[in-house]
Amino acid sequence: MSDEAKNLLGWFGKRKSNVVHNGMEAHAISVLDCVLELGMALRAMGAGEGSEASRCIDRLIVNEREADAQEDELSVQLSIGDLSSQEREDLLHFVRKTDHIANWCKEAALHIQLIRETGAAVPAGIWALMVSTASDLETEVKFLVNGIHMMGTGEGDIRTCIEGVKSQESLIDNATYNLTKEIHMSDMDYRATMLSSKIVDSLEQAADTCKGCADTIGILLVSRGI
Repeated sequence: MSDEAKNLLGWFGKRKSNVVHNGMEAHAISVLDCVLELGMALRAMGAGEGSEASRCIDRLIVNEREADAQEDELSVQLSIGDLSSQEREDLLHFVRKTDHIANWCKEAALHIQLIRETGAAVPAGIWALMVSTASDLETEVKFLVNGIHMMGTGEGDIRTCIEGVKSQESLIDNATYNLTKEIHMSDMDYRATMLSSKIVDSLEQAADTCKGCADTIGILLVSRGI
């Protein structure tokens, strides 16, 4: 399977393939940085370190803007060259979907900041469950980043990455139910309940979006007859 990943981007020709793949990798790493900063913000909140959480959120927002800029540049690169309309649409859709992971992380981060600013009291146990879910999301997105790396290098088994993403998404699905139950069974006030639920929803949406990206890689494999 050593040529699989190369075949996924091979329709560009060597130089164009390298430019696009490098851009996709850089974009995916910026998205991963958003996920990692979100996890650190949640850990800081669980430890009662609100100021550190805000610093993580500030860095996350910078990374999310960087990912947006990289997405725009990739869209330009994908519009140049001898791609069929379907191939162009598939890759543009993939890049945009990957970017949505960062958007959902930003959404979660803004609700963390609202918890800080409003003084809403969230129990340590709820923070701990959210940290665990964020850790699973980190692992899921790392599988995706590895898969994107393999799309242009031909190294490793890209299907293992796809299955890794799906496995992590399933864990997060189960964790989301447990988290939602804990939130609504707690004695938090309405404000804390609402904001905590928004964070959980954003984590779930980020995980679902990541799985959608992995599904797209799988579709590209099939469509290229690999």
